[in-house]
Amino acid sequence: MSEDKTQLYDDKIIEGYEYDGITEYDNPCPAWLMYIFYFTALLAVFLTGYYFGSNSMNETIEAYAIKLKEAQTQKETQTPIQKPEVSESELSALLQDPAALAEGKEIFGEKCALCHGNSGEGMIGPNLIDNYWLRGKGKISDIAFTIRSGIPDKGMIAWEGKIPEKQIRHIAAYIKSIQGTKVDNTKEPDGELVKE
Repeated sequence: MSEDKTQLYDDKIIEGYEYDGITEYDNPCPAWLMYIFYFTALLAVFLTGYYFGSNSMNETIEAYAIKLKEAQTQKETQTPIQKPEVSESELSALLQDPAALAEGKEIFGEKCALCHGNSGEGMIGPNLIDNYWLRGKGKISDIAFTIRSGIPDKGMIAWEGKIPEKQIRHIAAYIKSIQGTKVDNTKEPDGELVKE
């Protein structure tokens, strides 16, 4: 085995820092490493002043205000989409249309089942098979309106513009058709009881 040829610097030994034959010395960092440290510290101070300085903050607020005004004027100039008025009797006729109910069931499975369950028993969202309703009186037009506009405070998104109006009606008709069915693990009722 070779002999340890490391010089001992007794004046640089840190007392009490010896373990398993390894001694720690009090040597300064290399100069190049200290220059990098000083440079990054100065860069951090400069960038902090640049990004959080009073001028840049005012510019950010002004840019936000301009974009907000543009969005408001754009919203005011847009013409609202006119929904064709459909009577409740025309919507009720969808209950007798197997193709409309099949399409409604398919879209319900894709878009609504995650929150309301595959059979409408309710999961995150309320169950749709009882006579309790959060909005409306359980008519197909009320159901279609809820699908269209959503219930943001309950976490339901508005489907208007995301799916065609015809499909919204078919989903509403399907939901009305499953009302009163018996399903295991049905969620407790939400909303007001509506007697038909």
